[in-house]
Amino acid sequence: MSRHQIIRGIPFPNVSYFKRENIESTLDYPPKDGDIIIASYPKTGTTWLQYIVLQIISKGESFPTFNDLLDKVTPFMEMTGVEAIDNLTGVRIYKHHYRYNMVKKNPKAKVLYTYRNPADTVISFYHFIQGIWEKKIDLDEFFDGFLSGNIEYGRYFEHVMSFLAHKNDDNLMLISYEKLYANPKEGILQIAKFLGDEYYQNLLEDESLLNTILEHTSFDYMKKNLTLELPRQDSSENSASDEKNTVNFFRKGVVGDGKKSLSPDQLRRLREVAKEVMKDSEILQEWFKE
Repeated sequence: MSRHQIIRGIPFPNVSYFKRENIESTLDYPPKDGDIIIASYPKTGTTWLQYIVLQIISKGESFPTFNDLLDKVTPFMEMTGVEAIDNLTGVRIYKHHYRYNMVKKNPKAKVLYTYRNPADTVISFYHFIQGIWEKKIDLDEFFDGFLSGNIEYGRYFEHVMSFLAHKNDDNLMLISYEKLYANPKEGILQIAKFLGDEYYQNLLEDESLLNTILEHTSFDYMKKNLTLELPRQDSSENSASDEKNTVNFFRKGVVGDGKKSLSPDQLRRLREVAKEVMKDSEILQEWFKE
């Protein structure tokens, strides 16, 4: 049984909790004024960004369980469908892994897009997918799918470029995983400023609040306090067990793991495809400085 289901030309996860009707309905969902949308390719810092935004908005108070985060607090559109988003009150925050051109737009909604070095992304994505499926997934095959686009959510480089093309839009903020990792304090302040001057001023005027958010969104704190439970998938029948499987979501959270895990030939191929698709974009220059 294939891991993928093709919807509007893009391969999506073919698992029990990614229902086609939920994906279709959220692709056609118009954001409301004031919505905060977190967008990304999988395993590029999405969950980290969700908790950062939630902590900023709530002044360090809101730290839901991982499953409540995805289902109720900042719904994962592809999993929940539109009902969970319509049930939100106050500032509505939700997330998706769709490309820019696949979703409805509203210039009065704020969109934050996080991106990450592709070598680290593919390794992190591989370990996550392996944690969901019972059948052993070959890393070399997964890597080939990452380069060809025969993988959940399609090829990474076009995904990044779809958002990069709109980098000058007032309601879009691009966030580098590596830069946020190197200086989380500066990154959190920049995110707060983008979300609204009142959130930025809250952090400037209350250093203890900023320190609380830094602590709550640190990798060690999140790994210690958050677990993700999903039905384990039987790859032969695409069915899910009644028993919940605790997924090893927070694995390392470091920069540079991809270089250690991929072969020199794989790194060369990755760079070649990235350069072919992304040309001389500034993000490409961030990834391959040497």
